[in-house]
Amino acid sequence: MTDEIVKSETPVSLGSAEEAVSRIYEVGYLIVPTVSEEELPREVTALKDVLEKEKVAIIAEDFPKLRPLAYPIQKRAGGVYQKHMNAYFGWVKFESSPESVLRIDQAFKQSEKVLRYILIKTVREHTLTMGRLRTERRERKEAPKDATPAVPVSETELDKSIEKLIAE
Repeated sequence: MTDEIVKSETPVSLGSAEEAVSRIYEVGYLIVPTVSEEELPREVTALKDVLEKEKVAIIAEDFPKLRPLAYPIQKRAGGVYQKHMNAYFGWVKFESSPESVLRIDQAFKQSEKVLRYILIKTVREHTLTMGRLRTERRERKEAPKDATPAVPVSETELDKSIEKLIAE
């Protein structure tokens, strides 16, 4: 095997060392449901302050909304494990250096109000897609080709047919 050095054909502008290694990340987080609706903006601001402290550029975000969880998640609070079936889910997409992301990761880990979080490297473009709408498929019952069109039946004829069937 030979080592090859690949040279870039296009010039790369290096304004600063931090811009050269800047990447796009997204953090999705669950805040414990014990936080009240009135306290929620304060908790979100505390999480965003962690990002602002690292001087990240926020690209997009979604304010947390209360969602049911797919399975119960336990979080230790005050020496006791609490099970949660709901949580506030929110996310923030931002641009940052890898060193800053490590510090952001530690801050989210240490937060008592964050139930779970995921920090991923992503792309700048909007990648959120809406799921398909669930529609019921109705099967068409086609009339037999030799069937005659339905003709309205009078009540007296219907009564006679029923009596005839009962008598048999």
